[in-house]
Amino acid sequence: MGRMKQLSAEAMRKNTAKANKGGFITKKASMVVYLIVLVLAVAARTIQLYSNMDFTTGLYIDPSPMKNYTLFVLLIGLVLLAAVLIAGSSKDKVIGSCILINPMRLRYDRLKKKIPSAAGFSALLMALLIAAEIIFYFVTLVTANKEIVKTLSEEEAEYYSMLTGYSWGMFFYHFLMVLVMLNFIAMAVNIFKSEGPSSGNCAAFSLYALWKIIDMMTIISNHVAASRYSEYIYEILSYMTAVMFFMNTARFFNGMEKKSTRFWMCMTGYTASILAAVSVIPRYILFIIPTDYDSRLSMNIPRISDIGIVFMTITIIAVFWSTYVYRVMPRLNIGKRRWSRAPMNKQYLEIENIDVKPVDKL
Repeated sequence: MGRMKQLSAEAMRKNTAKANKGGFITKKASMVVYLIVLVLAVAARTIQLYSNMDFTTGLYIDPSPMKNYTLFVLLIGLVLLAAVLIAGSSKDKVIGSCILINPMRLRYDRLKKKIPSAAGFSALLMALLIAAEIIFYFVTLVTANKEIVKTLSEEEAEYYSMLTGYSWGMFFYHFLMVLVMLNFIAMAVNIFKSEGPSSGNCAAFSLYALWKIIDMMTIISNHVAASRYSEYIYEILSYMTAVMFFMNTARFFNGMEKKSTRFWMCMTGYTASILAAVSVIPRYILFIIPTDYDSRLSMNIPRISDIGIVFMTITIIAVFWSTYVYRVMPRLNIGKRRWSRAPMNKQYLEIENIDVKPVDKL
């Protein structure tokens, strides 16, 4: 990510100009490519897991690269996405008329990033799925302990806790998840208020990164088969790209972007969404296919919170299809018919003196 520092107004202006450069195709086309790649990749992964996966070992039955249809779809699709994002154009809808709607001439750093409400709903969905994952864990734990209690005597069962097996490590893990959930709720509120992610939201994205790093370390430590032929590989890759996406998102919305921040934000967002879909959706499809179901009993159950990655990333990227920033319009006082001043630095409050020379009479 590099060293993060606040950019000057001139640097921000250059980044916007570079991102809005003209091209022979619009960046909106990347959404069409994304949808096609997502559908094809999910279909290819479903076929691959159904016909070429030994869920007992977690390895492919035939490890030949030619049988890895999913990889071919992803490679071609991601190359096309990168090409559209690099060669595509994106026009700032407001920049041409900012003087008319911005009579107070607000500075560049008073600009706000306009985020669609869909991103707010996705953030709430993400928070809900995280809460559901925590609840499901406790339901599973209590259910397992109830089965154990049935085998105990009445005296032993009386002192047996339904939370037996719940460790301090798991407590801190769930506490971290709660913090991430609260950050997504706060982020949704800020989006609905048309303020966009705040600096606090951006800083709290590091908690999401820590959460997913712990998940990746857990998968690798618990499953030796987490290799290129394992069912866990796309789960790990989706976490990696999601972490990169949220770190670039934090950099952008906190005014610390570099020249390539917007490209990598869009690219990692698309990639994380596709990889999360490839990791989760095919396994849920296999649960409802009755044919040869016994061979999939040992299949790893997808984490429900991973579904949120599919929607959270794509709804934030949507703002980059046609516009990057919108000027903030000062509040209008209807009674006095005047524009109220927004908070500004002292140097912007000073009014320059204008020398008016008398005109000689003819």
